Amino acid sequence: MSAELIEQTLAKQTPSRIVALGSSNTERGAHSEGKYHWFDWLDLGLKRQFGSKHHSINVGISGETTSQLLARFDSAVEVYKPHIVLLTVGGNDSNPERQIDPDLFRKQLTELVQRIQGLGALCILQTYYSIVEEEMDPLYFKQFHDYMQIIREVAEEENTLLHDNLKRWELLRLQAPEVYKPLMRDAMHVKPLGNMLWGMDIARFFGVWINDLLSEWCEEGLQLQQQIDKMELAHAD
Repeated sequence: MSAELIEQTLAKQTPSRIVALGSSNTERGAHSEGKYHWFDWLDLGLKRQFGSKHHSINVGISGETTSQLLARFDSAVEVYKPHIVLLTVGGNDSNPERQIDPDLFRKQLTELVQRIQGLGALCILQTYYSIVEEEMDPLYFKQFHDYMQIIREVAEEENTLLHDNLKRWELLRLQAPEVYKPLMRDAMHVKPLGNMLWGMDIARFFGVWINDLLSEWCEEGLQLQQQIDKMELAHAD
């Protein structure tokens, strides 16, 4: 269903514009170690499958919260007149040091979604990947998961698409920690292989099967994706 809606949105105008809005998980920086970021994998997959019929625009800034995304919305998002916006936020809002009440987070996240929809764009909310519990303050770890749940609830309330990274990554973190841990650069951020896995999953959400298009460059990511797929099937049983 998501892939059909996305394809219809992309087909309305060529070239279409896809904006990635978020914080450090979205910003492309030196922490990518010169390798592909998750948004790069999506961009490559879309180009391979549909041709150069879109522009990918990354406006992520490390450390930002929903308040800061709202403050720069006009210059960072509206100015591009996007057709699709991928919104990935909440890791900084859930930090106890920021003192952002969950009700405020919900309110501001809802406003972001509504402003995106008000542009006539398709909003796709994303939860984060799993974070490293043993390296986190217990309160931060709990609030992180609480705020990710708020993202799920807002997606349902606002009738917008949800790509739930966390649901899949938690299976890997809890069932195969020896596989999960090497994907993480630190407690809150992924390494290039983690970006590859995320990119392959969001591409598939878009209806793009990277295993058919770019398999020779992402064999490790394919193996991880297939491992989590099997975990999901076993969990469903």
